[in-house]
Amino acid sequence: MKIVLTLLSLTFVTLFANAAVSSAASKPNFIVINIDDLGYADIGPFGSKLNRTPVLDRMASEGCKLTSFYAAPVCSPSRTALMTGCYPKRALPIPGVLFPANNMGLSPNEITVAEVLKEVGYATAIVGKWHLGDQPEFLPNKQGFDLHFGLPYSNDMGPSEDGVKSDLGAPLPKNSKGNQPPLPLLRNGQVVKRVLPDDQQSLVEIYTDEAVKFIEENKTKPFFLYLPHNAVHFPLYPGKKWVGKSGNGLYSDWVEEVDWSVGRVLDTIRTQGLSENTLVIFTSDNGGTPRAVNDPLRGHKASTWEGGMRVPTIAWWPKKIPAGTSTDAICGMFDVLPTLASLAGATVPTDRRIDGANIMHHLTGDSSVKPAHETFFYYKGMKLQAVRHQDWKLVIDQDKPANQKKATPPFTPILFNLKSDIGESKDVAAEHPKIVAELQGLITTMSTDLGLDGPAPGSRELGRVSNPKPLIDFDK
Repeated sequence: MKIVLTLLSLTFVTLFANAAVSSAASKPNFIVINIDDLGYADIGPFGSKLNRTPVLDRMASEGCKLTSFYAAPVCSPSRTALMTGCYPKRALPIPGVLFPANNMGLSPNEITVAEVLKEVGYATAIVGKWHLGDQPEFLPNKQGFDLHFGLPYSNDMGPSEDGVKSDLGAPLPKNSKGNQPPLPLLRNGQVVKRVLPDDQQSLVEIYTDEAVKFIEENKTKPFFLYLPHNAVHFPLYPGKKWVGKSGNGLYSDWVEEVDWSVGRVLDTIRTQGLSENTLVIFTSDNGGTPRAVNDPLRGHKASTWEGGMRVPTIAWWPKKIPAGTSTDAICGMFDVLPTLASLAGATVPTDRRIDGANIMHHLTGDSSVKPAHETFFYYKGMKLQAVRHQDWKLVIDQDKPANQKKATPPFTPILFNLKSDIGESKDVAAEHPKIVAELQGLITTMSTDLGLDGPAPGSRELGRVSNPKPLIDFDK
């Protein structure tokens, strides 16, 4: 009798364990790799002739390229869209980016993609750059992440004497004293060390090691890994094994190291037998700087020209996403939350406006489902500067050049057909007055929601704290 009961117990335990594994396997894993300031044509799949990116070449050949994927002009707003599923101005209404010891950040009342997935049993991690507030109330562990390892903001946000205002090997600026506190490397809200040049050079490698470790430790349960590299943001600090390897300077060295990092992550997924149950998205937080190659797009980071906001994006999921495909459908950072939530069987927040949509049908090539978006609004901080509807883009405002001091007349709207003129080189407004009027009507509608500039009824409250403090004191 005792033997029978023991056998029954073992059978029950085995069945329970198998059921748990089966349940975990039914939910896909998600990895989002977000590069900082990568240009549209900095990688092979999007036309690079300079940088060698064999891993990303293979990833694109096995997956889907998203050629009209939009971020934001700069860091913090872009990351807000990814985390919340919203236009940045809705969830983080600020004019630019967040800085060390700011008294504001992404509100703890916002619901992040990590929190949505955690509700349905996901292990969650961010390895890399956060940039949504550095005070304890705003850090990743308070926003749904089980693990955070990385920098709280950009790798140039520190004192000049620590080498964060100059590239590897370059002399320090003459005015070496700055007003920013030392740059901290964090683990779950605790300072691990003050980041110095050697640490900058190791960032890609230590982030990759941490990401691989997280995958291996959570392979039997559904997981969400967000891997936002500080590379290839200024200052340029490719790893010691990579300096000079490209033959094309520090920037190319770092792009090629990033490609290696993606390769280690994908190889880990393959060796752990997780390929057919893991969606991997590779993207950039905004367009490239003038160091980057944004061809054939116009403009760079910090602008709402296509080169400032359209970013190179690849989605990879063997046997789910057809190999070697591409979509020009309008998509963006704000689609990450609704897409992953739908795939995980999680609930998208219903008590607030969500601007993104599930774009899985674009990734699988299912043309029977209508486009996720026909319209996209280009905000630079608080200001609306353009709108796209289908292939048409109406630009209603642009910043004047920094060296232009004279008063300028009101900006005259200009119209581009992005299908025939992706480089925004020919204004066709005079030829299409009806299209101009239609897009101006969309702008009028949006003016009552997120507004044209400044505070707007559709924006939610920022997170705020009193008496913010630097994570490392200035004198340490």
